Amino acid sequence: MSVSTEGQRKASRSRSPRLQDSMRPHLVGEVVAQRKTAVCHTSGTLGDACDKMIAKGRTSAVLLDDKEEVKGVLTENDFLSAMMDGTGRDLSIDLWMGSGMARLPESLLQSMSLLPSEPLIDAAKIMMNEAEKDSGHACHHVLVHQPGHNMYLLSVLDIAMALIGDPKTRDEAHAAHTKVALAMKQRGDMATCKLDDKLSEAYRIMFESRQNMVLVLDADADVHPGCQVQGVITTADVLRSFSESLDAETTTVHSWLQGLTASEHPMASQRCISETKSLSDAAAKMRSIDAHHLVVLAENQIELVGVISALDIACALGHQVD
Repeated sequence: MSVSTEGQRKASRSRSPRLQDSMRPHLVGEVVAQRKTAVCHTSGTLGDACDKMIAKGRTSAVLLDDKEEVKGVLTENDFLSAMMDGTGRDLSIDLWMGSGMARLPESLLQSMSLLPSEPLIDAAKIMMNEAEKDSGHACHHVLVHQPGHNMYLLSVLDIAMALIGDPKTRDEAHAAHTKVALAMKQRGDMATCKLDDKLSEAYRIMFESRQNMVLVLDADADVHPGCQVQGVITTADVLRSFSESLDAETTTVHSWLQGLTASEHPMASQRCISETKSLSDAAAKMRSIDAHHLVVLAENQIELVGVISALDIACALGHQVD
């Protein structure tokens, strides 16, 4: 009996490292390495950076100087700000980062950086705190860097995708199983535009509301509260139109949406999710259509009740540390 007990102890000890490993939280280095990071040099132009971000399917890029030192991060919201300012493709990145309009300049890098070995929930908390400050600075990305190793940018979508399935740690599992209805932005808090608005107007609404998505309605929501959502305009549209040097003053929202394929811009019907679904379900849907925002429907699958974003999911994880 003593031999059997000793054998059980040995077996337990041999299994425990793997058991502990399966129960530990995600680390930022594990999550961020699964997707490529765009890297640009400050000597290049905003247009160059925009094109590279689109090619890599990313919403941000690490910026290096001629000595390969990190000088900041360029995000999709920088391009929204540039369009509002009338800045075009040919402005140098260096000038933009020193203009005072950059979303994540060098001065903010320390507060928005983590080591690869730190838990994912720490990244979520940084994003949550920055989003709640509503400072106008970047809150969708964290730089992951260790001297002598590759640099990566962790996005809110990366965090959301890490919660797909059934996470083993209490905090991650609680966030993953949270219902969409509890984390979404309510319908009344969402920015909206109309199909016949100019694209520049949709971007202005997005910029002034500090949101990364505008719901496109077929009529004025104030006059027709029950009007249907015809689509969405997001910062992904900003990147594409900036890259193309599109004249947003002469392009309507309707014509812009009609000119895009489903792969370039998921339709409103593809973006729908029920308020009764979990955040894990929402993250899986975002991954399947490569989108940061979903339209939330009531349990009857008809009434629009809100919008859930990857940032909302990251904030739900960040709140678990409180």
